Amino acid sequence: MEKKQHLAQLIQAYLEGTATRAEVDVLLQYFQLPEESDELVRLMTEVFHQPVPDSVDAEQVAAINRRVGDRLSRQILPAASSGPSELSGSPRRKRRMLIRLLPYAAAVIVAAVVAWITWGERVPGTADQKIVDAKAILPGGNKATLVLPDGRTVLLDAVQDGIVVDDHRIAYADGTGESITQLDGTAAEQLTLTTPRGGVYAVTLPDGSRVWLNTSSTLKYPSRFAKDQRRVEIEGEAYFEVAHRPECPFVVKSREQEVEVLGTQFNICAYPDESKSKTTLVEGKVRIVNSLSSDVRSLAPGEQAIVRGGQTDIQTVDVSQFTAWKEGFFYFDGLDPQIAFDQMERWYDIEVRYQGQVPSTRFFGMIDRSGTLHDALVILKESGLRCRLVRSKGVTELQVLGE
Repeated sequence: MEKKQHLAQLIQAYLEGTATRAEVDVLLQYFQLPEESDELVRLMTEVFHQPVPDSVDAEQVAAINRRVGDRLSRQILPAASSGPSELSGSPRRKRRMLIRLLPYAAAVIVAAVVAWITWGERVPGTADQKIVDAKAILPGGNKATLVLPDGRTVLLDAVQDGIVVDDHRIAYADGTGESITQLDGTAAEQLTLTTPRGGVYAVTLPDGSRVWLNTSSTLKYPSRFAKDQRRVEIEGEAYFEVAHRPECPFVVKSREQEVEVLGTQFNICAYPDESKSKTTLVEGKVRIVNSLSSDVRSLAPGEQAIVRGGQTDIQTVDVSQFTAWKEGFFYFDGLDPQIAFDQMERWYDIEVRYQGQVPSTRFFGMIDRSGTLHDALVILKESGLRCRLVRSKGVTELQVLGE
């Protein structure tokens, strides 16, 4: 870190014209050493290679480039032909090598100036906000809490990815270890499984049905089902794989709707901060009952029901886009930016704030959710996303520079 800061100070002094002869020599020597080329590349990619802030005008960057090129031409090239040098070979060979280094060195200096001088360690005008490296924002993982019938809350093991519930106990899905808790097998007891931001978890219900909870979601279910109906409640997003029992329908209650199934696979997305609930059918058949209008619709595989208020709309969709999270991916196939940012907020536990209007450009690409925030932003930047990441008062905020 000290080396980076010292180099930044030399670059700043050099461009401002205040560097001493000794400081200029140090800087020039750095760019002249061929054995430092690997170090130069490393510093370019890991230290200097920062996105250009929108506050920097393109003409300003071009002017800095020209200024750097001129100064390097006047100062580095004469240095190559006068006095001893650590470069091997003839003065003419040194000169050719340094000419090749000119644009490379200029690019490094411009990037360094942009990263350290223009941005600095803090966002200009906001002394309490620090620039954050998106590579430091790690993805979510297996995180959940389970509220037991007696009110106790259990923090579930992050090494595990799911639990199994039967009439008498709750245990981890891989069967290792002792029971999480014993249950009263004589009566149905209420259980609540909740995932935080950046958390996912799965549960196998007493009838063998499986449910995968996405981040920031809650599933309420009994320790044993009634004989004539299996009923659960979801807030947030979950993928259901329902055991086929024709004599005992499976009902999922969520905001403004109930989904009735016999045996099938489907995804429900019904976050409280979103204006509509989406049910996407993968296989089988379900009925959507609008809780406000009592409107009843049936879904076929590949269809999605969108419930907003008393209205229910059916559309044909690519189900992969709505179930990719279960397989560990973001799937942005012409996705509205607002929806994409909502997903990233929950998974990376960040806040998204728009500086201007929300971008209208659609996002494309499949992104591995096991990567850092930086990996996701690289894909989104190809769609024209402009942003910066800051931390203020313990909150990490992605500032999207809108249109």
